[in-house]
Amino acid sequence: MLIILLGASGSGKTTIEKKLETAGVHRLRSHTTRAKKNGEPEDAYYFVKKDEFKKADIVESVLYKNNFFGLSRHELEVARVQDCVVTLDWNGAQQIKNVFPLAITIYIDCPLYQLEKRLPAQEDSQKQIKMLEQIELDSRCAEDCEYIVRNYDGQLDEASARILEIYREHKKLIKGGDCE
Repeated sequence: MLIILLGASGSGKTTIEKKLETAGVHRLRSHTTRAKKNGEPEDAYYFVKKDEFKKADIVESVLYKNNFFGLSRHELEVARVQDCVVTLDWNGAQQIKNVFPLAITIYIDCPLYQLEKRLPAQEDSQKQIKMLEQIELDSRCAEDCEYIVRNYDGQLDEASARILEIYREHKKLIKGGDCE
């Protein structure tokens, strides 16, 4: 089974993904052509060169800040035999739903004023405007997701628990039995 987390930057997607991983849900790793950031774990992504990325059997991809990000067919196949979670944007989620229709989409909701507090301040007003436009764009996909989970300040544990509950309920529907 596959859980796809979506939401605006700062909504807590990655933190929730890590909490789900701690609870035993396998995190799918995307390939990226960007360089590893200082302090970033080696297993955050498969860090590859552009020619390697083009040779990989990528089923979902996006170009973001001049770098490619994408999920390989091999990585996605893990979700056929193991419970998995991945964080994607709306377009990526739709690409995955085309090849993995039983995946569930969960939008992580957070109010704008909290997102603004969570994200780094932008000294450049143009960057600030672009960031706010991207948040608005990301929030439009919420109504098309199967579930919306609130992750307001102080509710990270509750949001993570709710997603695990959704996952268990969904798994029972798919398998027609208890998932424990």
